[in-house]
Parts: sequence; structure tokens; C-alpha cells
Amino acid sequence: MKYGLGRRAMWTLGIAGFVILSLQGCTTTAGQGPAVDSYEVAFPDIDDAWQEKGTFVNIENLSQMHAGLSKEQVYDLLGRPHFQEGLFGVHQWDYIFHFRTGEAADYVTCQYQVHFDSNMQTESLHWRNKQCADFLTEEEPEEPQQVTLSADTLFDFDSAELSANGQRVVTDAGHRIQQETAAANIVVTGYTDRIGRTDYNQRLSRRRADSVRDALVRTGIDPRAIRSRGAGERNPVERCEGERVTPQLKACLRPNRRVEIEVTGING
Repeated sequence: MKYGLGRRAMWTLGIAGFVILSLQGCTTTAGQGPAVDSYEVAFPDIDDAWQEKGTFVNIENLSQMHAGLSKEQVYDLLGRPHFQEGLFGVHQWDYIFHFRTGEAADYVTCQYQVHFDSNMQTESLHWRNKQCADFLTEEEPEEPQQVTLSADTLFDFDSAELSANGQRVVTDAGHRIQQETAAANIVVTGYTDRIGRTDYNQRLSRRRADSVRDALVRTGIDPRAIRSRGAGERNPVERCEGERVTPQLKACLRPNRRVEIEVTGING
């Protein structure tokens, strides 16, 4: 499961280090879906844990917890319990799990409890705070969206500097990205046609991609979310006959002179 810019906004708490969420108990009966409040579950004092700092849990493993698992299966998914409860003959395992908030080094700390039945299989699962269960319902990323901009619209001939019209086009694209997509990961790729030297075309395509990237950053997009690259004359959209450079050939190759912006993220 992926981490990072896609983390749910509700957990952007702006805190350094960690927060231990409230003292109220909450129960999720294994396999029955959303958490419900319960005051019958007692959690140990977090200071009594042998592993005082807890662990950053693998969310994919945690999402596989359900009723009917053996202790060996729970151990494989979550590891050794963090309190001195023993591994055999006990009906309760307690854990301290950290979840990243998506804000630098900030994270939230939650207590998690597993109850076993008389056959030593998981019977119910409990959070000390029901909000912790929200980390298991991470939003799915969108399919990548691609915007193709004509290089002839963005740049003057043989130039990597955005024209006035090109600035407006890229600014509009940047604002749409921010309105429609959260936690975006953006790749800007420049392309040229096949006219001219291959090495020159490669450099020109990269410089143009860099210019578009910089313009997107000026719209307010986090520069860490954008990378640029040049693909030169590779992956042509149109294949046109002829080697002699004529106005007709240039017009035919126009779709190949382009900048593609690929955006992957979470629905805004």
C-alpha cells in the first residue's frame, strides 16, 4: 500500500512527533465492518509496553485482520504484541501502532487490541479511539490523467521559453489540476518532431519540459510533486513521409511537437 501525499486530509494535524489518541475504548468486532463505541474494553497504560515507541504498522497487513485467525497468523501479520502478555494461553494481545499524517515527520499513535476465543482464534478487534480505524479506508488513487499541450502553442520556434500565450495555457492547466486532484503526482514530458539532430532534439524537449514544470510550480503546486523529462523525437503521434523539410512536412509533424502532463492523485 502506498504512503505519502495521498494520506487523508483529516489527519493533517500539524503536530510534531506524535499524538496519543483519546482514552475512550472502541470495539470493532472482527469481520463486522465499522467500529462501534464500547466502554467494556480496557486498554493497558501505554507506558507499560515493553516496546515503548510502538511500530509503524503495515496497513495492508492490518487490513487483513478478521475473525477466525490463529495466533500464528496474527503474529505473521502484526508481529509480537507490544506488552508483556505472553504468546500462549492468553486471550488478549495489545499493540501500539503509528500512522503517518502526510505532514513531514508527523504521525498519530493508536492502541490496538486483539481478543482471542477459547480456541485461540481471533474473536474481536478493538481500537482505543475509533478514528484510528479510518486509516484502513484509504482513498483509492485515480487513474492517471493526461493533458497534451501543443509545443507550437507554448513556444516560439526553436525556443524553450514559454510565450505569453503558453504561460496562460500552462497556468490554466495548473489551476485545473489543483481544483480537481488532491495529493497529485505529476510527470511533465517534452517531445519534438524528427526534424534536426537527435541529440539537439533531446535537449530541447527536456528544456521545454522544465519550463512547463516551473510554470506549474508558480501556480502553487508543490515542486516536490512534479518531475520533468525530455523524450526527444521518441513516441511520435504521427508518422509522416518524406525527408525534405517542407511546410507540408512541418504541418504533418505538428502533433509530435508536444508536452504531456500526466497527473495521478486522489479525487479532490
